[in-house]
Amino acid sequence: MYGAVLIIVLIFISGLIAYIGDLIGMKVGRKRLSLFGLRPKYTSILVTILTGILIATTTITLLLVTSRGVRMALFNMQAMVAELNTLTQKVAVKDNRLKDMKNEIKSKSEELTSLKEQKKDIEEQLQKTIDEYQVAEKKLKESEVELKELTKTKQKLKNKVNSLGQEVDVLESKIKDLTGQKKVLENRVNNLSYSLKFVGQKYLDSMTGDIVYQKGEMIHSEVIEAGASDKVIVRRLDEFIGNANRKAIKKGIENQKSNRVIKMYEEDLFRVAKALRQKSTRMVVRLVAQKNTLQDEEVVAKFSLYEDYQVYHKNQLIAKKQINNVESLKELEKELETFLTKVNNQAIKDGLIPNSQGQVGSLNFSRFYSLFNKLQRLEKPVQVKVVAKEDIWRSDSLTSNIEFIVRSLAR
Repeated sequence: MYGAVLIIVLIFISGLIAYIGDLIGMKVGRKRLSLFGLRPKYTSILVTILTGILIATTTITLLLVTSRGVRMALFNMQAMVAELNTLTQKVAVKDNRLKDMKNEIKSKSEELTSLKEQKKDIEEQLQKTIDEYQVAEKKLKESEVELKELTKTKQKLKNKVNSLGQEVDVLESKIKDLTGQKKVLENRVNNLSYSLKFVGQKYLDSMTGDIVYQKGEMIHSEVIEAGASDKVIVRRLDEFIGNANRKAIKKGIENQKSNRVIKMYEEDLFRVAKALRQKSTRMVVRLVAQKNTLQDEEVVAKFSLYEDYQVYHKNQLIAKKQINNVESLKELEKELETFLTKVNNQAIKDGLIPNSQGQVGSLNFSRFYSLFNKLQRLEKPVQVKVVAKEDIWRSDSLTSNIEFIVRSLAR
């Protein structure tokens, strides 16, 4: 507001001075006055110049009187520039110090964050230690209780030892009585020796004699279509039993009086017939020996029943293995036997029914060593695959229906 008033006053005074100068110039021109011996024309010019000088002088004087900044700008310019440079340097120093303080604040903030994380970790460790202390304190109390119980038990045992000392005398007298009884029992043992020899010989025959069927061994197996009428099922079971009977006689079981060498339980037969009547799929019927059977004994057998289904399709991969470098033939043979065990287990897992020894097939000697020789000749590593040569059902065994594919993986 002060600056606006000052400008207005300056404009007004300048205009007033110009007007007065113009009036003086006009009077000098009309009256053809002369100053300092000059011609009127030059006198008029001089008046105009003096008027302009007066306007400038008045303006500067008024500004100097009214504005401290103008006085400093006119008379203290160098000092102001020097002071401005000094202030600029101070500001730069302050800026650098501010920057350093910001960096220090940032560093302190990071340290604070790290300290907070350390504090959190320490608090967690403290809580964990407190929990462990509480658990240990609880176990200590339990141990104290257990110690008290053990102390009581110790005292009871001590009392019992004292009472046992008294019982020793009683037992010594009983020993004398038992010595007499021992002599009596020795006589009885001598009388039973003959019976023992007879039973032992019979047991030895069952273990090492002419055993035709071992316990759990399959006697006969067939696939029967279930869901037929009772008449058809009875006929098929009768044929099945007849085939099993002939198979047992052929294997070495001697003919019995009834010409039936296989003994079955009636309820087991009814169970199988009922299951075949209720099912609607192919069923694998097996007859399994229930005990070790000699040539002159009946075969006590029991039925086993399984649903039949296709386990492998033709050309389907059953298992595979990669055999790397081996140091000896024995190690190679071990690798091959391990693989055959894997094939057996995989086939059982996929659905084939194992025999009493847990096997689903066998590999004869010539085929085994033909495969072994092929593995020996090829450069290692070698890949062995077992593939189904035909469709394999659950009732089948892995024999000639599988093929071994061997190839070298060496480049």
